[in-house]
Amino acid sequence: MGGTPVQTDLGGHSLFHWEYNSKSKKTLVFLHGLLDESFGYRRVIKELLNDDYRILVFDLPGYGKSKLPKIKYLFQIDVWADLLLSAFERLELKDVTLIGHSMGGLISQHIVLKDHSKIVSNLVLLAPGGIPHPERDKMRELLFPKTEKDVISLLQHLYGEETPEPNFFLRHTLVTVWNGWENTFLQENTLKRENEIFHGKKASLIRIPCLILAGDKDAITPPFMMKTMKKYIRGSKLVWIAGAKHAIHLEKPKSISNEIRIFCNS
Repeated sequence: MGGTPVQTDLGGHSLFHWEYNSKSKKTLVFLHGLLDESFGYRRVIKELLNDDYRILVFDLPGYGKSKLPKIKYLFQIDVWADLLLSAFERLELKDVTLIGHSMGGLISQHIVLKDHSKIVSNLVLLAPGGIPHPERDKMRELLFPKTEKDVISLLQHLYGEETPEPNFFLRHTLVTVWNGWENTFLQENTLKRENEIFHGKKASLIRIPCLILAGDKDAITPPFMMKTMKKYIRGSKLVWIAGAKHAIHLEKPKSISNEIRIFCNS
């Protein structure tokens, strides 16, 4: 991605991130979503590189270059929030604007609720998780594709105007990767502790400035869920990204980066 690669040692394992503009004073930290990596933010980062922001883009625990040992207990949203917060502390981050997409948005909320040192001062949620979907079983089948046909269906839910058309090899690869033991562990752990992981009304305990960006065509985190989240997080601002589905950071990078810029400078 053109930045500086950094591994932060947490004792026995480490978390990876790309860093840009390390001398800048304002700090943006990005967390990606399910079945993604830091590379997914490449279009948004490109838009923000010329602004005066220090940018850190993490691979979530167990993803990309943030390897975790094959221990099922570690593959849990709140455990990952603890690991990331430990990395923030080790890096001595301060006054952070934390930006999370989808599952990364859910993890970001957990981090803020655990952040007793007040490292995070602002929160940006991109099509965030946090509220159990009323069609849970349908969403589980969609988000963990078992066949190449399922992969196409998921991509159609992620993208609106420019749905990618993966070739046979890529479809086969995606099915294999997306059904690896890491995602299986995460799925099983999340279902067992759904009421703890999807905290719902507990989001009302978030008391820092918060911006919610959501696609108005999104069926994975649909508009009614985003309106509920805005209600829970008092004083938050909800902005619709017209024509976008769930992968709003890839579909509308200019709009997303501009909203982030306005929020950080307000």
